[in-house]
Amino acid sequence: MHALRGDIQVLRAVAVLAVLAFHFDLPGLSRGYLGVDIFFVISGYLMSGVIVRALDAGRFSATDFYFRRAKRLLPAVMVTLTASTLIAPWVLTHSALTDYAHQLLGTLTFTANMVLWSQSGYFDGAAELKPLLHTWSLALEEQYYLVLPAALCWAGARWRSAMLWALSAASLGACLVWQKHDPSGTFYLLPTRAWEMLVGSLCALPGTDRWRDAVKRHIPWDMGAVLMAAIAAVMWRGLDSVHPRGDALLVCLCTAGLIVWPSRCLGGASNLHRAMHWVGDRSYSLYLVHWPLIALAKNVWLQGLPAQVAWALAGGTVVLAHINHALVEERFRRATAAGPWAWQMRWLLLPLAVACAGLWLHLRAPHRADPHDAMKPNLGLGAACEYEGQFTPQPSCQTRAHPRTVVWGDSYAMHLLPALQSSQTDDGGLMQITRSACTPSLRHARLGPQDPPARAAQCLSLSQEVLAYLARAPWVTQVVIASRWQYLLDEAVVDAQGRRVHPSASDIADDTAALVARLRRMHKKVVIVSPPALLGPQTNLGLCTERRQQGLWTVMPDLAMDCSFSEGTFKQKQAAVLGLLSDIERRAQVGVIDLSRFNCHRGRCQTIWEDQALYRDAGHLTVGGAQRLGTGLSLMHQVDQLAR
Repeated sequence: MHALRGDIQVLRAVAVLAVLAFHFDLPGLSRGYLGVDIFFVISGYLMSGVIVRALDAGRFSATDFYFRRAKRLLPAVMVTLTASTLIAPWVLTHSALTDYAHQLLGTLTFTANMVLWSQSGYFDGAAELKPLLHTWSLALEEQYYLVLPAALCWAGARWRSAMLWALSAASLGACLVWQKHDPSGTFYLLPTRAWEMLVGSLCALPGTDRWRDAVKRHIPWDMGAVLMAAIAAVMWRGLDSVHPRGDALLVCLCTAGLIVWPSRCLGGASNLHRAMHWVGDRSYSLYLVHWPLIALAKNVWLQGLPAQVAWALAGGTVVLAHINHALVEERFRRATAAGPWAWQMRWLLLPLAVACAGLWLHLRAPHRADPHDAMKPNLGLGAACEYEGQFTPQPSCQTRAHPRTVVWGDSYAMHLLPALQSSQTDDGGLMQITRSACTPSLRHARLGPQDPPARAAQCLSLSQEVLAYLARAPWVTQVVIASRWQYLLDEAVVDAQGRRVHPSASDIADDTAALVARLRRMHKKVVIVSPPALLGPQTNLGLCTERRQQGLWTVMPDLAMDCSFSEGTFKQKQAAVLGLLSDIERRAQVGVIDLSRFNCHRGRCQTIWEDQALYRDAGHLTVGGAQRLGTGLSLMHQVDQLAR
């Protein structure tokens, strides 16, 4: 049995504190999630070391290896799952509980990363409300360790190193290539994340001591401080907007350097080092406990956690993690395969089964209406109209062979289709041309934090393809343009030359006016439709109404008990977009339809209209809400009147 390295415990503490700082929204560590990448390298090093030493000694037992993994990991996670599952039905909405049940099953079967991949991206706003989001990394590790022992046995001592190097290169290559096609899948799935654990596995191979000694002869000073400074710098600001890529690679290599080359800056017996050892010992429980507390609280506080609540949860995390570590982790870690604790571990399944049964009963409880149909995504005429690839008109995205009106824009154009259909007075026909987060534009395109670099260029390319199509479609006489607009003002933007720019509202207005002029030269009439009344991405109006209808406790500073909000607050928070639309209206001499006139009256904006939820999230309309808006505003009639 090898002694526990104190420097690795300090590294664990650094990793978990970075993750906690990021998740608790503490200022300074904009890339604190890179702490998970440190964990991956450490885990790969420690577990591969156990396997390699046992194989070289001729005493490796798969049964013993997996039993030790089980008693190290399962008891603490079972307790966390049980507590979370007992609380979840009283905090989560019906639709969130359905997702939670899938996440719970995924956690128990070590497939949580695949389940979460199917539900949302890690950095998506919706992910913040999932209490078991953090279990993706546990699933990823266990999938790795289901494969690693067999691979090391098959390769033998001779080919071990070559195999791990080849797998590392293949996994890293797959990560870099596949990010262009599926950033979320690249983040969650083993083939594109295994390289991080493989870096740790390479550090565990015999011979690293000789390599370290050779380097020391040329670099005699302690490099630990330099490597730690590099990790801190990346976590502070970051070098890359896409994860996992450049930032993750640098952090993993620096962690590998600190493992192979133990540093004095991570060792010692000072009070700081003792405190970091204490945190490192409890890093697993801290990781397990912190996220369910945050996610469950964020479901209650719809507009973000107040500072005092966040600090209280941080303190609660430390207390609960210490209890979990002392009473569960340490107790079961000492269990032997034949000892009484091995049998008693099975009793942990009993409260989990009870919690699962309670969740199942709660899901079937008749006092909660099923909101899935009401809150389903409003994709307009269908998912095929997303047009992620090259634009080719789809028959399912038009209501007749030669439609008179084209609706063009992002997801805020998608949700208008039910409104326009419900208010049509003739059969002129509609056609949907949309792509999420792509504003119709000649010169500017959003590049989101997790978007592949080509995404912005694809948005600009779509605009040119649509214009080319409209030039060949004389039957299209009017074009309705709709977008969120805000992200062009607030987020990273790429211009037509591929450069990162920061366009002003005036630049965007000029760009839109030029686009309208292009359409008019094709003899198309143009109307612009504003987003609905909203308060911003941090205020989930749809979730508020869903929680209100289900009788769940909710704290919402900007919202009343009926989820309505002040029209003045709306205009204040959306002043930039409202000003931009006014500028576009003036410069392009184009009609702009203000959707807020439907549900904002006498200083209040309603989110529920005659028992119909209008919003499905922070700003998109439900299908039913869009239909009510269409008839309430006679939307299609307004389009016909304003088109010019």
